[in-house]
Amino acid sequence: MLKVIVGVSLTAVLTALLGGLLAPWVKGKIDRRREELDASVKLVDVLADGLWAYWKMALRVAYYGRHGERGTEGYLLALQVWDGDDAWDIGAEIQKYVSRSKRLLPEESQRRLDQAQREVVDFLDLRIDKLRQTGTPADWKQLYEELMGAKRSAIDAILTDVTRDLKLGRKAQKT
Repeated sequence: MLKVIVGVSLTAVLTALLGGLLAPWVKGKIDRRREELDASVKLVDVLADGLWAYWKMALRVAYYGRHGERGTEGYLLALQVWDGDDAWDIGAEIQKYVSRSKRLLPEESQRRLDQAQREVVDFLDLRIDKLRQTGTPADWKQLYEELMGAKRSAIDAILTDVTRDLKLGRKAQKT
């Protein structure tokens, strides 16, 4: 009978210890992972929204710039939008989330993201600034083609890499 009482008491003590210690620990781990997942998803969403919006604004400038005199009205309007507060805000938002990515991405992944951001956003800033001073319709056409080709692919690659590095999505979960 003493063995049964000791066995039951030991079981009760172990259950209480495990329930009192293990359950909160497991819940804490699950909660932290959920917060990390939410932050990762937000990072990718904000980067995608910002990079594609920035790309589209640059595309609009190049689109009208390549039409020369015939596109002057659209070109001037596109440049006004490009120079506007919304464009500055989008650029700042992209940079802010690239900085925040340091908490979520491994160091090498974050370095690649930072470099890729510069190759898109800084490239567009510098290129449009230069072309608005001396660009010909042929120069704007070349930028338009770069945006529709290489820069479009670069943005896709940035977002794909970040999604993979954060282990989001079906493909990332399989690897």
